[in-house]
Amino acid sequence: MADENIIAQVKKILTQKYCISADETVETVGLCDNLGEALVATDFPEKDFYLRLLQHLRLFYNSEFMLFSDRIKKALSSYQKLQTGILETQTQYPDLYSQLQYDIDRLVLRVDARIQETRARIAEAENDIVQADVLYVETINRYNNELVVEQNKNDYDHYFNSLGIIFHITGHLYRLRGKSSKNIDDLYLALRNLKKAHFLGYSNIETLLDQTQREIMLFTLEKLEHQAELIFTQGLAKSEVDQFDGAKANYQKSAQLYHSLNKIQKKVEYELQEQIQYSSYYEATAKAFMIQDNNEQAALQFSYANQTLQKVLEKLPSDALKQTFEPQIKYFQAMQLFCRAVTEYDNMSPEAIDHFAEARDKLLEAKKMADENQNIPLSKGCTNALNKLDSYQEIAGLMFQETDDTES
Repeated sequence: MADENIIAQVKKILTQKYCISADETVETVGLCDNLGEALVATDFPEKDFYLRLLQHLRLFYNSEFMLFSDRIKKALSSYQKLQTGILETQTQYPDLYSQLQYDIDRLVLRVDARIQETRARIAEAENDIVQADVLYVETINRYNNELVVEQNKNDYDHYFNSLGIIFHITGHLYRLRGKSSKNIDDLYLALRNLKKAHFLGYSNIETLLDQTQREIMLFTLEKLEHQAELIFTQGLAKSEVDQFDGAKANYQKSAQLYHSLNKIQKKVEYELQEQIQYSSYYEATAKAFMIQDNNEQAALQFSYANQTLQKVLEKLPSDALKQTFEPQIKYFQAMQLFCRAVTEYDNMSPEAIDHFAEARDKLLEAKKMADENQNIPLSKGCTNALNKLDSYQEIAGLMFQETDDTES
C-alpha cells in the first residue's frame, strides 16, 4: 500500500462520522489494526506521527466500544489515557498537528465530554444522585463546546451526532431528576429530549423511552392516589365537626380522582375506592338533611350509602375484607331506619316505636362490630346516634302511650 494511500486512510478514519453502535466500533478498530500493520512496514518522514495518530484513533474507538457495552469504568480509564496521549502528540508534532488541527481538536473535545459522561454514569450507578446531576450538567456543557466548533466549521455530520448526544444526555438528566423527586414534569422533559435524540439517529433508545413512559404513568398514579387520599381525609375531618356540605365536596372530588385512576389503569382497588367515596358522600348528604330536619331525604341518602357499600362487598376478594365493611353497612341500615322512624314520629305514626327499637338494635350491633374492629370513628358515630335515638324513643313511648290511653 502506497504511503499516500495509508495517510489518506488514516485521515479518513479521523474525519469519518462517529460510530453509533458497538458493532461499528469493532469494524473501525479492525481497520486501524490493518492500517497499523501496513504503516509499520513503511518508511517515510511522517510515519511516527501517523502511527501515533492511528494508535489514538484505535484507542478512541476501543473506548467507544466499552462505553456502548456498558463497561463504564474501563471506558473512563481508556478515555483518560487517550486524552493524555493526544496532548503529548500535539506537543511533539506541532507542524503535522496543525495540518489536521480541526479534526484533532474536535476529537479532543469529544474525549473530554466522554470523560465527564462516564463519570456521571458511574456516579449514578453508585446512587450518588447529586454528583451525577452535577456531572451530567457539565457533560452537556462539554458537548456544547464541541457543537459550537462543529457548527462554525459547517461540519454537519459531526454536528448532528453531537446534537443527538446532547438531547440524549439532557433526557437522561431530567429522567434522573424526575425519578429522584417523582416530578412528572421533569419526566416529560426527559421524554421530549429522548425522542429528539431518537429522531437524530441515537440508537438503542427504545427501552429508555418505554421505561420513562412507564415511570410517568406510575408517578401520575401515585400523585393521584395521594391527592385522593388527602382529599378524603379532609372530608373525614369536616364530617367530624358536622361540616357536611364541605365534606360532600371532598368525597365527590376523591371519587372522581379514583374514577380517573381507573381510567388510566384498570384496577379493582380503584373501582372499590370510588364506590367507598360515594358511600361517604351519601352519608354526609344524609347527615346534612338530618340537621335540616328533612329525615325523609336523609333516610333515602342512607339507603343509597348502604346500596353502594353492598356493591363493594360483592367485589371484595376475601371474607376478611368483607368483615371490615359489615359494621358500616349495619350502621347505614340502622340510620335509614332511624330517619324513617323520626319521619313517622313527626307524622304521629305509632310504627315509629317499632322502627326506633329496630334501629337501636342494629346500632348496638354495628357498635359492637366496630369496637371489635377497633373502628373508633364508626363506634363514636353509633354512640352519638344511640344518644339521639334514646331521646326520641323515650318521648315517642310516652306520646304514643298517652294516645293509646286516650283512645281506650
